[in-house]
Amino acid sequence: MADELYTRTNQALAFARLALGEWQQAAAATEIGAATRVAYHREHTVFHLYRGLLWLIQEVAEGYRWTLTGTQSVEQLLRAEQIERFPGPELAELAQLMQRSDSWVAGILSAWQQLQAPPARAGAAAGALIVGGAATPSWGLAEADAALASLRAQVERYRQNLQEW
Repeated sequence: MADELYTRTNQALAFARLALGEWQQAAAATEIGAATRVAYHREHTVFHLYRGLLWLIQEVAEGYRWTLTGTQSVEQLLRAEQIERFPGPELAELAQLMQRSDSWVAGILSAWQQLQAPPARAGAAAGALIVGGAATPSWGLAEADAALASLRAQVERYRQNLQEW
């Protein structure tokens, strides 16, 4: 059971939920270092949401017996060539969501890209404990919460449709 892909998806969703809760607490805090804690928990949440999306795609691929489990990038898995090579409604739907800039998939991928961006050379914000860093994130708590809810709903829907009877 530990080797089943769905356990990785479940784990990523659980950790994303916990990280989001910590992010919310840090955002409400006023003590010194709260901004640094917010940045840390934001990154932690983005990491687990991205991994949850990746592992959902790999879980769907396993349901169809496709060999996509070695790919470690959501962007690679949702490319047009992959969709043509592995036609399935789930991957096509996620690829379409990735193309829509207002969707939860695009939000996760955009936040992931911001997280992967090289440190900014411009001066640090006043009072920041961490000097340098990626571009100022535009993805906030509300978007992360909505993305987590959408990802969880997507997981449940896909699992119901992929059940073998």
